[in-house]
Amino acid sequence: MLVQYDAPLPDDARLVLSHNYEVENVRRIVTSPSLLESTSLVFVYGLDLFFTRIAPSGTFDVLSENFNKVQLVLTVVGLGIAIMVTKPMVRRKKLRERWYQ
Repeated sequence: MLVQYDAPLPDDARLVLSHNYEVENVRRIVTSPSLLESTSLVFVYGLDLFFTRIAPSGTFDVLSENFNKVQLVLTVVGLGIAIMVTKPMVRRKKLRERWYQ
C-alpha cells in the first residue's frame, strides 16, 4: 500500500522529547550515548535546562521485570553438565578413530 505524498511532516506528539514542557530560548542541544546500546542522553540548555533519555527503538537491551532468571540459570547449568558428560565420550571416540584408520 502506498501512502499519498504529503509535503509537511506529520505532527506526532510521541516524538516530542520534552512531552508537554516548553523549552525556551534553546542555545544548544548536546547528545551522548549511554551505557545501554538502545539509549541516548539528550541535554538542552539556554534559558531553560532540560535533560532526558531517549530510546528510539525501544529498550531492547533491558530485561523485563517478569524475565525468568531461574530458568536461565538452570539452562546454563544444564548445558555445562552436558558438556562435561559428552567431552570424555568425544575424546574416546577420537581415540578409537585413530586406532582404526
